[in-house]
Amino acid sequence: MLTTVVGSFPHKLYSPSTFSEKIKNTLGQFDPYKKTIRDIVFDELKAGVDIVADGGVREMNMINYFSRYMPGMKIDGKTTVIKSKILSPHTDITINDINTACDAIWEYKRLHNIPDEEFKNKAVKGVVTGPSTMIYSSMIESFYKNKDDAVLDYAKAFNRELLAIEKKTPAVYIQIDEPILSTGIADLDVAKEAIDIMTEGVKIPIAVHSCGSVKDTYRYLAKFNVDMLDFEFAGNHDNFVTIKHNKSKFKDKIIGFGCVDSAIDQVDDKYRTRELMHKAVDVFGEDNLIFDPDCGLGKLSHDNAFRKLELMCNLNNEFDD
Repeated sequence: MLTTVVGSFPHKLYSPSTFSEKIKNTLGQFDPYKKTIRDIVFDELKAGVDIVADGGVREMNMINYFSRYMPGMKIDGKTTVIKSKILSPHTDITINDINTACDAIWEYKRLHNIPDEEFKNKAVKGVVTGPSTMIYSSMIESFYKNKDDAVLDYAKAFNRELLAIEKKTPAVYIQIDEPILSTGIADLDVAKEAIDIMTEGVKIPIAVHSCGSVKDTYRYLAKFNVDMLDFEFAGNHDNFVTIKHNKSKFKDKIIGFGCVDSAIDQVDDKYRTRELMHKAVDVFGEDNLIFDPDCGLGKLSHDNAFRKLELMCNLNNEFDD
């Protein structure tokens, strides 16, 4: 089975140190995030992760990172405000970082002289924030009378970015983060329609990550026209019971199975995690699973975040023994 990450990872930012970097910084061409993304990918690969991501390092804010580029949206302090009709961005947003992460994969392979056969499952994915989460985390200043209309407009406007990810990067799939769906404040029918609009014309697989409880949302999420649904199970046993008892509704979906707890800054119990992963295989089958953490690990200590990934990957390897 494959392993992946969900999003954020503990990291440090770099200041320009070499002569070349200082010149680039003077010219406004130094990107402090490129080395950081490289570090994150190296850590994820060292832990054994198959499908890596860029770590969401820019701004460490899953809303402002995207709204900054969206005509019709502005950032006031730390809050995104909708001031007019939301339109497509004039530039790519995630492309450079996804490609930087991909370059880091092959650099790691070269540095460690890893044979092709041992590296065949290594890849990168794109990660974006979903339209419902974007809009319900923002304030409407003008133009829109309700958030549902803004959700659909955002989805239409952001379709450009997903098409760009498919065309300009080697991403093997795109993960859409929709943490707002478990709160009950977003209309799930509108959320489904928005995902359809945002992914129109995109041919690579699409995943939706929804953290929190799925007790009240699983019926809706099962109908989303996506290839994979990613849920938390390590920190939410009720989710396992809910999905297990309703697994027939998810028969056409890959399950992203959160098997280490992203909410606690300590390494998960090895035996409990192994038991959970084996239960997942028994219920869903190896062909229908990708293991990952419950959510992003960015708020944890670096050591514990790394060791959680390492534990997950080591236990996953046991299935191949």
